[in-house]
Formats: sequence, C-alpha cells, structure tokens
Amino acid sequence: MINDLNFVSPESEGISSSNVLEFIKQVEYYKINMHSFILARNGNIIAESYAQHFDKDFKHRIYSSSKSFVALAVGLAVTEGKMKLTDKVVDLLKNYLKTEPTKRVKQATVYDCLTMSLGHTGNSNPENPNNWIENNLNNANDYCAPGTRFIYNSGAELMAAAIKEVTGKEFLDYLRPIFDKIGVSKDVWCVKNAENISWGGSGVVITLRDFAKVGEFVLNLGEVNGEQLIDREYLKQATSMQIFNCVTNNYCPLKGGGYGYLMWITPNAACFRGMGLQQCFMFMDKGLLFVCQGDTQGAGVDYQDSVVYDLVKYHIYDKIGKVKKEGKAYERLKAKLASGINRPMYGKPHADYESVVNGKTYEFPEPNPVMGWKWFRFDFNGDEGTITYENKRGEKQIKFGMGKFVKSTFPETHYYDVKRDEPSGREQDCEAVVEWVEDKKMLLRVHIIDTNFGNTFGQFSFKGDEVTLIFNVRGEFFLEDYVGSASGVLKG
Repeated sequence: MINDLNFVSPESEGISSSNVLEFIKQVEYYKINMHSFILARNGNIIAESYAQHFDKDFKHRIYSSSKSFVALAVGLAVTEGKMKLTDKVVDLLKNYLKTEPTKRVKQATVYDCLTMSLGHTGNSNPENPNNWIENNLNNANDYCAPGTRFIYNSGAELMAAAIKEVTGKEFLDYLRPIFDKIGVSKDVWCVKNAENISWGGSGVVITLRDFAKVGEFVLNLGEVNGEQLIDREYLKQATSMQIFNCVTNNYCPLKGGGYGYLMWITPNAACFRGMGLQQCFMFMDKGLLFVCQGDTQGAGVDYQDSVVYDLVKYHIYDKIGKVKKEGKAYERLKAKLASGINRPMYGKPHADYESVVNGKTYEFPEPNPVMGWKWFRFDFNGDEGTITYENKRGEKQIKFGMGKFVKSTFPETHYYDVKRDEPSGREQDCEAVVEWVEDKKMLLRVHIIDTNFGNTFGQFSFKGDEVTLIFNVRGEFFLEDYVGSASGVLKG
C-alpha cells in the first residue's frame, strides 16, 4: 500500500520508464505549472517528483478536490446508519432554516447534493452574501426539479454542514479513524467558510502523499487490509456515472464523461478535481493512481487539467503491459525525478533594455482605480531583483528571479487564511519570476503558494519615456486588487 511508501521501478508494474519520462517531457512542453506528482500502481509508488519550492512535507490547498473528501464522509455516515441518500436536505439542516423553503428546496436529497443536481443555487444575499449554506436553503433560485439536471453548485457545502449536524464533527475529523488506518498524517486541515464550517467545497490543505493515500483508499473501494471501512456499494456508485454532465457540444473525457458522488467520471477513471491542477485520477480497472498538485489557474478553464489527464492515459494507462527490465531509461528517470519538474518559462532572463529601466521610477498620473498604483521601480541585481511600488495601502516590494522563481512573501496582509473573509494579518508565501518576452516588454509572474494559491501576471511594455502596465489575475476570492491596466511615464 502507498501507506508503506513502497517505491518500485515502473517496469515491475508493467510500465516503461521511457513512457514516464515522456509524460514528464510533455508536461514541461505544454508549460504546465505542476508542483508535484505521484504515479502508483497496485499500491506501489513508481514515480514521485517535486518542483522547486515544494517537497513531500508541503501542505497544499486542493480546492474542489475537497468535495470528494466530503463524499467520503457522507459514505461513512451512510455506512454507520447516520445518514441515507434519500434524506431530505432541509431535514438534516433545519437549524439553518430562516424562511419557508421553496417546493424544490424541500425535495432536494443527499443524493442530489452528491450528484450536483440540486436544481437550484443560493442567490446573493446583500446582508450575508457568503453564507452559502443559509442562502442555498433560504434564498435559492429554483431552476428545475432536483435530480434532473447537472448544475455545478454548493452541494458539498450543504453536505459538510450536514455531517457536522448528524455527527457533531467537522468532516475531516469524522474521517480521522479512517485516515489513521490508511496513514494520513494529522497535518491535514481545512479552511473554514464564512459560516464557520469546514469549507467542504474548497478548503482542504494536504500533502501530496496524504492525498495519494486517500486516492488509493477510493481505488480499493474502501477496503484496507481486509476491513471494509466504507460501504463498498456506496463507493462503487461514487466512482461511476450517476448523472450526465456534458451540457455543451464541447466534450472532453475529463469533464463530459459523467459525474458520480462529488467525483468526476471519465470513460477510464474516477477523479478528484480541484482548481489549478489539484488532481487525483483513479483508473479502477488497472489499479493505477495518478495524483498531482499545481497552479494552472488562468490557463483556460479545464484545458491544462484535460491535457494532463490525456497525457497520463496515453503515455501510462494505455501502455501498461509486459515491458523489458529496467535499464538506462530507469536510471534517467530516477535522475529526472530527483531534479524535479521544470517550471514553465515564457521568455529570456535578460535583455539589453534591462539597463535602461534599472532603478528608474515610473509614475501613473491616472492610476488604475482597482490597483491604485502611484509609481513603481525595478531594481536588478544579477539574476535576482525587486519591484517596489506604492498602492492604496502604502509602499510595497516583491522579490523575483530573472528567468527563475525566487521565494519570498507577498506584501499584503488583508487576504484570508484559516477562515474565509477574515484577514490573515500576515504576508503569505509567494514565488516570483521576471522574463523579457520582447526586447522592451517584461513579464512579472507572481504565484501565491500558501493557504491560498493563485497568480497575478504583470506585463510591462516600455516605449521611450512611457510604460503600459497590464495585470491579469486568477485566484479564488483574493488578489482582486492586482488586476487592471494603466499608463505611466518616467519620473522627471
């Protein structure tokens, strides 16, 4: 079992080291910002690797893959007789009711929550817009009868709250006896939502190895050393299509193959899927497990997730069979795994124009109203540097590498940390890189790598004494003040 951290050669599990190397090569070719991955078969780890600034002890937010953890907690409650798939949500969460629910809200069941088929979503409540549990019960927009249509929604939030109502425990705490048996460390934790419930839709923070252990548990349909910890039939249903979810003609196996119980279903695998490449693919028929973490936010909705799935399927899953004994390819693979995954780069670390803008201050006569930058200055020093700027909260500075990521902290303290909507009061870890993508155009990429994961891409285009600044952001409920454009001039 993965719990035993048993490392073997790919060849011993019918997989060629050359194919694993090709998989990594393609990940790098497609400029996928993958932080780490584990590939395992039959409980044996055949490949594990980490990019710079990440390692086996790094606790990574897995965003919507958290939903699948909630599904496991529901499965345990069903197994223990504390909940049924046919239970009405309003009965489980009656303490959250403040008004008479609509007819369709009254009809919604646990099954509907698990299959994203509630038929409604919570609307915006001006007084408490982020009270998702309360709003889904009391302020719902009805679209259709529950169970009839796949609508990606807050069903996981409702189920996380329901678990606490029927067990008295947050969903991760309720799963702790299982976690102990499969070797999941006590480091796993969950961000709280605005209603002070574990954020079941997005909040789990976990190491890659612990993530893999949970994936293997599902791959084995809840059986550990001969003991059935969650009902096998429930997990069979969870990992198979319960509802059709291809709502447009833009089909891809990862998103249009169906949906189980808070898990995505493909023709070959059941999947935990979280924003930014928090993925766990469980190829049930071949005992193959692939788990990865990263930050691909902003790379196009689902695009790079689908690329990674296709690469795993084509280079690994499809080619499992009899292979030669390990040889030089295995030695090359071990060396590559040890050196780590290369991070995507888009330009050159240096350009002649670097000396022209070095140490120069550029001012914004009309600052972008969102960012509110008044001025900025780049200072280069060999293969590292800083950008100093003044925004609405005062003077700030970000460290970066030239053509390489440098780790530091992001100079803002008003973003949330352990609870949604509550400022952390601390600077969160980040990594930043500067590249010259044209002779007079520079790209500053800053990735938050802390409780929050997200990124802001700043493009600086210089022409004479003028500069055009464009920032694009992808992050969940933060970095909203690092987006926009502005035109500046060299300070006289």
